[in-house]
Amino acid sequence: MNQHSASSRSAPLLSALDSLLGAISAYRNIHAIALMGLTFLAAIGVMAIFTLLAKAAGSPALAGLGGLLAAFVGLYGANAVGIMMMREAQGQEQCSIADAVLQSLFTTHRLIAVAILEGMIVLAAVVVVLLVLLLCKIPGLGPLLFAFAFPVGAVLLGMLVFALFYVMLPLAGPAVWSGSTVFQVLARLNVLARRRLLEVVSQQIILFFIVGFIASIIFAMIMIGFGMVTSLSAAILDFQNVGMMAFGGMMHGGGGSYVAAGAIGAGFLFAVAAVIPALIATKGVCLVYLNTTRGLDFAQAEAELESGVAAVKAKADQARERARQMAEKQTNSHAASAAPAASGVAAAAPADLACPSCHAPVAADDRFCGECGHKLQ
Repeated sequence: MNQHSASSRSAPLLSALDSLLGAISAYRNIHAIALMGLTFLAAIGVMAIFTLLAKAAGSPALAGLGGLLAAFVGLYGANAVGIMMMREAQGQEQCSIADAVLQSLFTTHRLIAVAILEGMIVLAAVVVVLLVLLLCKIPGLGPLLFAFAFPVGAVLLGMLVFALFYVMLPLAGPAVWSGSTVFQVLARLNVLARRRLLEVVSQQIILFFIVGFIASIIFAMIMIGFGMVTSLSAAILDFQNVGMMAFGGMMHGGGGSYVAAGAIGAGFLFAVAAVIPALIATKGVCLVYLNTTRGLDFAQAEAELESGVAAVKAKADQARERARQMAEKQTNSHAASAAPAASGVAAAAPADLACPSCHAPVAADDRFCGECGHKLQ
């Protein structure tokens, strides 16, 4: 009986391990490898060009702009690779590089929006905790309130930040790559954080070790070859000081151009070497998302989120309508108060006309007083 219960508990973990080992097959996707490599090279190229321009112009702002553009190139390219990996993880027909890039252009903004909204949620929680801590400064009541606010705030912020870095941010990409909208992504990640947080974390730890193991093998082979080729190059190409290649190659005559070429080649080599671990990690998070969302019903969570957003929007519309009505009412009241004042002045003008003899009221066009017959005009 105990053996059966132990095997039943370990079955999900073994199933997840078997599924995540399938991420290693990502190296067979030639299109994804090419796109990931082009993304790395394009981002590095943009950064290098703007760095040279900034150095020539003496403007650090150009370097900052280049870094921002390189980040966008990397983000859109990685998003396109993620779309290809998600289709592969789902067992669907693979799309072309052009189709993946086109889909990335129309979906990456969702990923950015989700990241911003998640950051705003954490920021709102921090603000709430700060307000509660300010209340703890009240004399007498403050220490008692702090005794409860401290553990509650620690648990709240700890869970939010933990869920942010282990669920929200890593799985936001796969959720977008599967075709979900921004609100659907938020609803699904919220359900995952509440119901399957430990499963998500455990599978990501497994994926971390898998990717780390593969990356260590690849970079071990690269470093062995790098060291051997560097030694052979120093002997054959007659570098004058191999130990000073990285610092003073340009100062030792003919070896300078070889040092520059070797640095460019080494950068290209390590960029290509990072492609396969990055692909395995991308497909791995897709598998984690598919494994942990299997069997969950997100319809209720999505409906609740949409109804909540609709309620907030309705309240905002009502507030704007009330403000408009109050403004109109205030404007009308000012106009109404000004109109009687003007009519009173107009009415008072004829009332001020009186006969100078008997002081009886007369009209402006009267020639004689109707009471005493005094001549007015």
